[in-house]
Amino acid sequence: MVCPWITDLERPVCACATCEWDTATDTQKQAAIDWATTILWAATGRQFGLCPVTVRPCGWRDCAGGVEWFGAMWQGSSWIPYIWDGTWYNAWCGCDGACCCIPDCSVRLEGPIHSITAVTIDGVLVDPATYFVYDYQWLTRVKDNGCWPFCSDLNVAPGEGWEVSYVRGREVPAPLLWAVGVLACQYIKLCQNAEGCRITNNRIISMSRQGADYQFVNFSELLEFGWTGVAEVDQLIAAYNPYGLKAPLLVLSPELRNPRQVTWP
Repeated sequence: MVCPWITDLERPVCACATCEWDTATDTQKQAAIDWATTILWAATGRQFGLCPVTVRPCGWRDCAGGVEWFGAMWQGSSWIPYIWDGTWYNAWCGCDGACCCIPDCSVRLEGPIHSITAVTIDGVLVDPATYFVYDYQWLTRVKDNGCWPFCSDLNVAPGEGWEVSYVRGREVPAPLLWAVGVLACQYIKLCQNAEGCRITNNRIISMSRQGADYQFVNFSELLEFGWTGVAEVDQLIAAYNPYGLKAPLLVLSPELRNPRQVTWP
């Protein structure tokens, strides 16, 4: 999901000084920014953007002789083969051997977590000094401050029960915010049929003046890498996504037991 990169309808950074931005309507400005943001978000591999979200976490709870862990429940026989932090075990999932690198109280949120806005339990705000984030995904309670609820009541109205409001995603680099301004300005020109629109004119690769013959870059070649035809914008796309990936890669190393890192605050 793409979230807004720019919320101010004033002339974006590096939008051309003499472009038609100042005479465009607010609707045209918003459309140009949204269009440019969507194109650059997708072209750079869908890896940037900050989205505010509110969720109801799924914690731990005992159930009928087993344990429910983020929606997976074990019951019956306690001897179960499983993998934890890259090591295979053949024992009950709560054995001591699998818990040496696990906080006493932690719950996983969809990440990456950029920052925590608020944590509330039954409408009461939890002191931010009593929790922190590991590895951009684990909301962890400081020891001796209790633990998170075993089970979140999903039947109560919003604002009640256990809720976490946080900002998810990676901050947009400043050069890409600059590129949004450049590209949005060109979309304004295109919308108003103004002269000098670089989105349509920058695709010429050869020209014959006497015969007025023009040869353009095939548009499908631009789409293959998510390029726009605006040179400085495409340079940034190539820099942040040189292999034209459609989404960030995920690499798992089950043989490694990685150390934890505090990533917020």
